[in-house]
Parts: sequence; C-alpha cells; structure tokens
Amino acid sequence: MNVTRRTFGAAAAAMALAPKARAEGAKSKILDVIVLGAGMSGLNTAWLLEQQGLTVLVLEGRKRVGGRVMTLMDQPGTPELGFNAMGAGYGRGLDAARRARVELYDAAPRFKKSYQQELVLGRKIVTRDQWAGSPANPFPAARKGMMPWEIAGRLISEGNPLKDWSQWADAKSASLDISMHDFLKAQGLNNAAIRLAFDTSPYYGTSALDVSALMFEFNDGWTKAQAVSGFQSWAVKGGNAKLPQGMAKLLKGDLLFDKAVIGISSASDAATVVCRDGASYRAKAVVCSLPFSTLREVKIDPPLDGRQAKAVGTLPYQPISMAFLTVREPFWEKDGLSPSMWTDGPLGNLVAQRFGATENDVTGLMAVARGEMAHVWDRAGAAEMGRRIIDELEAIRPASKGLVSVAAWHSWAMEPFNGGDWAYFSPGQIADFAAVMSAPAGRLHFCGEHTAMANRGLEGALESSERVAVDVLTA
Repeated sequence: MNVTRRTFGAAAAAMALAPKARAEGAKSKILDVIVLGAGMSGLNTAWLLEQQGLTVLVLEGRKRVGGRVMTLMDQPGTPELGFNAMGAGYGRGLDAARRARVELYDAAPRFKKSYQQELVLGRKIVTRDQWAGSPANPFPAARKGMMPWEIAGRLISEGNPLKDWSQWADAKSASLDISMHDFLKAQGLNNAAIRLAFDTSPYYGTSALDVSALMFEFNDGWTKAQAVSGFQSWAVKGGNAKLPQGMAKLLKGDLLFDKAVIGISSASDAATVVCRDGASYRAKAVVCSLPFSTLREVKIDPPLDGRQAKAVGTLPYQPISMAFLTVREPFWEKDGLSPSMWTDGPLGNLVAQRFGATENDVTGLMAVARGEMAHVWDRAGAAEMGRRIIDELEAIRPASKGLVSVAAWHSWAMEPFNGGDWAYFSPGQIADFAAVMSAPAGRLHFCGEHTAMANRGLEGALESSERVAVDVLTA
C-alpha cells in the first residue's frame, strides 16, 4: 500500500464521526496494532491506522486522554496546565480540531495582555528605567535596557548560527550542539547575567549548563517560519482538553484507561504488552508514544541497544510546576500595577489568566516555576509551597493580602506518566542520538513530540504520528 501524507489528508476529509466500539475480548485477540498512550500523538496514530483498515487498541495509564493537554475544567476560565494554543501554521493541529468538531478562538489578544508584566527582584518591583540604570544590572552595556526575560531569546534570534533550521539534527550542525551557557558567554554575558537571564526561568533545561543551544536555535528558526502564517493563537473554546476528547470519539477500537504498561516483549509472530494490573495484550506491532522518562521504567524484551537505548535512558524532561490562584478582588486595581510578574524568588512567574468575556477580564493567576525552582516547589510539596506562594505574593503586593487562594496545583516532574513536561536535549545529545531515537526496534515503534524532527509542541506530536503510521504500514 502506498501511504502518503495526501492519503491521510483525503481520509481525514472524508471521515464521518463513527460510533465507538468497546468490544470485550481484546486480550484474547492478536490485534494489528497496540498504541501506548492516549495523548495527541497516540490518538492520531490510532486514527490514521484505523483509516487504513487496521484494528487498533489504545492503552492509557491515566484516567483521561490528552497527555500534556490538561485543562482545569472546574476552575474559572478553564485554565490550562499544559498545551495553551496552536499557531496559525499548525496545519495538522487545525485539521485535528476540525475532525474533532471543536470550536476554536484566537487567544492571541489575551496572551498579549498577560505578557505585560512587572519585574520583581528581591521582592522589590523594578521598572524598566530603574533596571537600565541599576548597579545590580549585570548585562553588557548594550543590553542594560533589556529585561531579564528578553535577553536570551534576543541573543539567539540575532546571532543564530543555524542557517537552515530544518537541518538542526543533521551531522553538519553537530558543532553547534554546545551548552546555552557557552553560547551566552560567547555573546558577552557573564555568569551573573546568565544566572539571571536564563537559569531563573528556563524554557528548556534546569540551567544554561544542561541544555543544548542547538535546540534553542532550531526553535528560533521554527518559530520564525511559523510566524509567516500569521500571529493567531488558536485555543479550544471551553478548554483545550476537548480536543483530545473529541479525537478519542473518532476511534473505532478500544481505548482502555488505568493501563500502566510495565513490559513490552516481541516474538516471531506478535508483540505482547503487559500492564501493572496483570492484563496482557498481543498485536503484530506496538506503537509507543510514552515519554522516554516513563518508557525507561518499562521492561523491553529484547532490550533496546546502542544509541537508542542511551536516548531512552538519558533524554531529560523539563521540570515545571504550576499553581492556579483564584482572586476575590482585583488587587492590581488598588496598587496600579500589572497582575503579572516575573520574579527571581519562590513565586516564580505569575501570569494573569484572561479568559473571561473579554481579554481585560482576569479569571485567575497562574504561578509557574521552571527548572531548579520547580524542584524547590516539588521538594516542599503542595501544601507548604502554597503557603509560601501566598506569603511571597502578599510581601511583594500588600494590596493582595487576604484576597488570593491556591485553588489547584500540578507538578509535571512529579507526574508519574510524564516525569517532566516536554523533552529537551542536553549538550551533545542531538549529535549523539537524535537521528536514531524514533527508529523501529523490531515490532516496537515510537512516536511523540520528543521524536519529531520538523516541529515542536502539538504540531510535533501530530507530525510524529504520521511518520510512525507510515513506519507500521510499511514494516
């Protein structure tokens, strides 16, 4: 069978909503494919393979679909703990939304408002002008007017040595696979500047020392390419969790929850998947969308070897912890400041959630800790850290006293089915094993955003599902 992107596109266009089949006896059959994980990549893989006539079983360890698409449906404004929005260039994501029959809206104006934030250093609010002239400002003379959250991205964008971002994982780009610390040093930042501008709240990594600059360079090129399609940020009305829920309804085969996988073994006729509850399932092929941080706890027989085994065993995942805060009165109207703040303390970043009737309506605040600060939060625990967050907020913004409560908490690093939010590469890892991470290993195939080579985020997850579907169909 000649399987192409066009084949999948045509099938998607013709697909009508099908009733869900939940037949008994999945354990006794040898299915065509078992998909591990009901995140975006797993769900789309299952759908694509079903369009080609294969029988597919999806096993999910959680009690929900979506993976890193996670919405607090019971909180004001249905705040997101994972995926927030897709850009105008997310062709696969927009197609998935159409198939799932969810309503999208452009959240860009709301995000833009939330990006207007106060700088807080040592519990003191510092204006841009004050920061530019501050003796504590460690940035080079030409950069002193920049806020800490601006400088690393600007230096990557202005001095990106990766001329063709689509070739980021190619061997010829290996010399760029250095630490962000070394890259920022070469741009004139000293250690104090790097600690403030990068380590305080890293998008990837726990510090500039443990993440590859090449990953940021690829992300910069990819983001600029996405911007050509426009600056919309499409989110699902009523919560992004509705997207994977709608995709799950399109599947014909079984989707089983509470199925944490502990073993995958391959034989000459079929592969067997064993779950923690003792159940086992057999299929001609297994597609694993599990993050490597989870897969490394699964016994694989025969075991992976070489660089692929190294990838599964060592690929790091981003520590991010989040606390959603409800607000009884808009204290920012009393002190005249933005509700959003970038801090160097235990509060992390405080982001106003503007998901009311208009972008001016603040429905809550999301406190976000990244990198090492996320680990600090996790060690303290939800109850203790919740108290610290409120104490810190009230010390910085006295007008908030008695008006803010922690309503929800989530740690992606402590999440047993993730072990972190998204994957990132440490220095040298792209050159070492990026090219072999997704290679089929007998009857075992791999997908997930961490295996995508041309996209990031939700679009990367869907890209990987297309590639693995072709792998299975042509094996």
